[in-house]
Amino acid sequence: MLDPDADLGRRAWLPCPRCCNDGCSTCAAGTSCNLHWRYLLANEARLVFLQCPGCMHRWWHDTEFGVGDNQVNSNQLPDSPASPGQAA
Repeated sequence: MLDPDADLGRRAWLPCPRCCNDGCSTCAAGTSCNLHWRYLLANEARLVFLQCPGCMHRWWHDTEFGVGDNQVNSNQLPDSPASPGQAA
């Protein structure tokens, strides 16, 4: 099911851990592919929460860029971020 926070205006071009973009020359070149984008649902410092429009998988991704030099422990991440009106 598509996340209620999904918005076409907030997208990211990161690989989905469940879908395969192998063979896409645009993705291989590191440019913004019209087919292989993901919904950017939320972000927290250098972490982004994404959803694949193809398989609907949702996951956290550490961009390794931005706030904090420490590696993120994926065991400490929530399954999904709190909605704007809810406490985390």
